[in-house]
Amino acid sequence: MAGKPEAKGGAFKLTGPILSHVAAIMIPFYKKIARDRNYALRWSKAVRQGDLDTLIALFKAVTKPAKLAGFSTNGIGYFIDFAFPAPVLQYTNGTTIPPGSTQFSFSTPIHRAIARAVLPFYKALAGSKAYAAALAAAVNAKDGARVRCLVRRKVTSCALKSVAIRFSGVELNFKFKSSRFTYRNLLFREIGS
Repeated sequence: MAGKPEAKGGAFKLTGPILSHVAAIMIPFYKKIARDRNYALRWSKAVRQGDLDTLIALFKAVTKPAKLAGFSTNGIGYFIDFAFPAPVLQYTNGTTIPPGSTQFSFSTPIHRAIARAVLPFYKALAGSKAYAAALAAAVNAKDGARVRCLVRRKVTSCALKSVAIRFSGVELNFKFKSSRFTYRNLLFREIGS
C-alpha cells in the first residue's frame, strides 16, 4: 500500500501520502478562512467558546467528506484528527496559541493571515508527491535544517518566526505585531508508536 508507513522496531514513520491526504482536505478550509471574513469570525468565536458542534458544522460545510478520528478545541485553538488505518491511526492538523499563554483568545485577523500564509505550503503537499515525500523524509531523519528550507520555500510570510520538528510533524510559529501571542500551525501525530 503506497501510503502505509514503514515501521522499524514499531516506530512510526511519516509518509508523503499522509501529509498529502491531510493537506488536500485542509485546503478548502484554509481558503474559506482566508477569503470569507464572516466565516472566519464565526470560526474564531466558536474556538473561543469551545463550541465543537459549530466548529464541526463549519468545517464539514466547506471540506470534502473525511474520516475524522477527533475534533477538539481548548479555547485558544483547534485540532482536527484525521483517521488512518493501523498502524498510523491518526494524524492531526491545527492552529493554536501555546497553552499557558492566555485563555479564550483566538484572533480572526491573525487566523486569516496564517491561512493565507500556509495555503501555498498545503497546496504543495497536496499537489506534489515529491515535495510531500521530501518533507516526510526530512521529518523522519530529524533534519531540522531541511524541514525549515522546505517549509520556508512555500511559506514566505515575515510573520513566520520559526519552524520545528515536533511529534513526527512540523510546527510553524507565527508572531504578528498586532498580537503579543505566538500562533502555531501544526501537522503532527501525538499518539505513541
